[in-house]
Amino acid sequence: MPPNLIARHALLIFFAVSLGFSALMAYLAHSSGNENLSILIPLSPSLLAIGVTILAFGRRGLRDLFKGKFIGRLSARWLVTALALIPAVGIASVLVHSLFDGPDLGLRTTQLIPQVIVILLISLGEEIGWRGFALPRLQQRFSALNASLILGAVWGIWHYPGFLIGVGVPLELPFIFFLAWVLLATILMTWIYNHTGGSILAAILVHSAANATFNYLPLLPEWVGQTTTFSIFLGLMLLVVVMVLVRNGPKRLAR
Repeated sequence: MPPNLIARHALLIFFAVSLGFSALMAYLAHSSGNENLSILIPLSPSLLAIGVTILAFGRRGLRDLFKGKFIGRLSARWLVTALALIPAVGIASVLVHSLFDGPDLGLRTTQLIPQVIVILLISLGEEIGWRGFALPRLQQRFSALNASLILGAVWGIWHYPGFLIGVGVPLELPFIFFLAWVLLATILMTWIYNHTGGSILAAILVHSAANATFNYLPLLPEWVGQTTTFSIFLGLMLLVVVMVLVRNGPKRLAR
């Protein structure tokens, strides 16, 4: 494929290759019985985005992908928001449910360092692709809200092959619940991304904080044996998203 054609359809190529790679790795992991192959799935979006950028735009495009964008304009206020917003919603969800015989608030595990390293690697492996490469291109064509919904749908579908083989998606959580979470999270991540000058680091921190929330708090059905707590979490997430949309507007998700 000629470079100019790759450049013209770079976003579509990235989405197609990302979805195809996820499906292929899930199939190979399942058919071979080697689940270690599935580890490549969460590392692929960033690597594929870098590959498409080099093929379509060369070294200059690769420089533009990162120049001034990895940290962006990440202020202390937005750093705290990126790290604390989703954990705060998670804590509130557990506390609300605990008032009605739900699980008490507490850490599900104390294995901090090894899991934090994995969480950061997963976020780094995804966010250069989803937020660094795809989101700005979508926002050139669509409103911030519609760009978020498109990206969230692709991001959710990208997880589906892993869901089929029991990796990458919380066990015992209906996929429709997970997809709803991804769509809501994508809107909030766009809101933070747009307020931090397109900071990839901010996206990595939000993604890491979300995964840590699911890993350490009693939210998921695999830990607590029911979906009620996670349903409350989705409800509170929706409330936060509505507040963000009302305050910032769907066109830019930024004031």
